[in-house]
Amino acid sequence: MTTNYLDFPTVHVLWTGGFDSSFRLVQLSKYQVNVQPYYVKDNRLCEANELAAIAGIYKDIESNLETQCRLHPLKIYQVSEIEEDVRITESFKRLRAETGLGTQYDWLARLAKQIPGLELGLEKANSSIARKCIDKFGKVKKVTEGDISFCILDREHSSKDLINVFGQFHFPLPLFEKTKLEILQEYKKLGYEQTIRKTWFCHRPINNEPCGFCNPCVSTMQEGMGFRLSAEGRKRYKYRLFYRTKSRLLGAAKRF
Repeated sequence: MTTNYLDFPTVHVLWTGGFDSSFRLVQLSKYQVNVQPYYVKDNRLCEANELAAIAGIYKDIESNLETQCRLHPLKIYQVSEIEEDVRITESFKRLRAETGLGTQYDWLARLAKQIPGLELGLEKANSSIARKCIDKFGKVKKVTEGDISFCILDREHSSKDLINVFGQFHFPLPLFEKTKLEILQEYKKLGYEQTIRKTWFCHRPINNEPCGFCNPCVSTMQEGMGFRLSAEGRKRYKYRLFYRTKSRLLGAAKRF
């Protein structure tokens, strides 16, 4: 009997090849849904690594005998293709001034305006500035649509700026309520333990391995996920102040 995917709901997922967004793809693979993943390019040093991770994880999902979803081809946007929105950008700037929110949330918010309901994977973690921003300026509420559960901003209890920046996103469950170590166990329960090592997180790869001293690498180590770094990466983490200083000096030298 042929499966009619046209009858399935579609879930739109921002996919970076990272631990959190890849878990959502793994989770959704167990349901009869269409999954449309999106990726945004802005000339990051790690883009090739992220896209390689996505390709590997895509194969894991497609080859898994328990996969029920239809995983559509990745749609790739350039930041320059995302429509400008002064209202969103001004709200982002105010939130950034208060919390140090990453610059990517400006263009991600503008992308979510073009793709309402775009899923943004945010885990429960002290290192997540986006989570701290949401907790500081608003609240969320849970929504369930069929088999799919997620959180959205509670607009009655969130600031206008927060709504402008995060109001179009869906925050998938259980990601929003669990730490990385808890999600690690969820991967294993779903039979995707081998996929964990294919996920990517480092902003400044060295020889196609995590550097050990960029912010995501530091967070990965401090959250008890050090097994995701090589021995060399863990060594660089130990001496991260030296490597960060060296990286800044090299960057400054290139500008002259």
